[in-house]
Amino acid sequence: MLKSNIMEFELTPEIVDDVVFAMEDQSNLSVFDAVELKCRSAEEAETELEAQAAGAAGTRGERFYPVPEWDSVSGFRLMERFVSLLKNPVAREELRGALSSGHGVFRSFKNILKTYPELERKWYRDKDAHMRRIVLDWYNELRDSWGLERITLESEETSDIVESDFSFHPAREDDLSAAEALAEALTREVLESLPGGLFDAVADLQGRLQEDEGEGETVLVAESADGELSGMASSRPVPRDNLLAAHISFIGVYPEFRGLGIAKELVSRTAELWASRGFRWLLVALPVLPPEFSASLARMGFVQRGHLSVLDLESRGSH
Repeated sequence: MLKSNIMEFELTPEIVDDVVFAMEDQSNLSVFDAVELKCRSAEEAETELEAQAAGAAGTRGERFYPVPEWDSVSGFRLMERFVSLLKNPVAREELRGALSSGHGVFRSFKNILKTYPELERKWYRDKDAHMRRIVLDWYNELRDSWGLERITLESEETSDIVESDFSFHPAREDDLSAAEALAEALTREVLESLPGGLFDAVADLQGRLQEDEGEGETVLVAESADGELSGMASSRPVPRDNLLAAHISFIGVYPEFRGLGIAKELVSRTAELWASRGFRWLLVALPVLPPEFSASLARMGFVQRGHLSVLDLESRGSH
């Protein structure tokens, strides 16, 4: 059976953008015109069909395709999902408050995000990716109806938030006081959540790890676009005169900058630094390291050795 009346089209980046825009336009009901390759109002499409010759009757499903549904409920659910996955505890609680306020939810949500520029960019990037996946699913359902194989879209190159909004460099002389303040604040944050006896034990372990710092120590810091120190990682050879293994003795990010991948970037750059010096191993065994960060270390290639995470620097290229 011939498919001469079925109007197929290729999904181009321009069409994806057009469909996403039509989905978000809550004031109009839109359809996609497979002839003109653009979205049009459903009312306009209906009028054109009625004006066509009788022989064209019944071609609405072949030329005009309803765009995917998207409404305020869909938007709210996407915001809920975004907030639930946030690792930044400060922003997460503020945004949860906005979502549960019951009035002006969308405006409150956006106003809060404006105070966190990095998270705001992450929100729009994640939302855009989500909308594009919906459009791809919609298009693949059309391809199913056309008897064609499904497709995947090439992921667009987007500038990484961490690389575009933060700078990473060895600590300068004027960074050291801010780095020390950060280390003290984050250590205190972890320790204060522990009961008394355990507090003392973990504090002692952390102190022992840092007591020999100085000679051979390397400190990398992360700075926000306005020059604010947001995170740091310190490392040194272990033992001090060893030329094979280095240990990350501290890593931390201020709460308002968490969830953006800064800690992961600090670890990655620390690994590159020691690998360039000919070291074989990078170790992480910190009593104040958040448990959930272990999964990130595993994804970066660290292997668990008891309670010690070990990265073979010679094998980093395979990850």
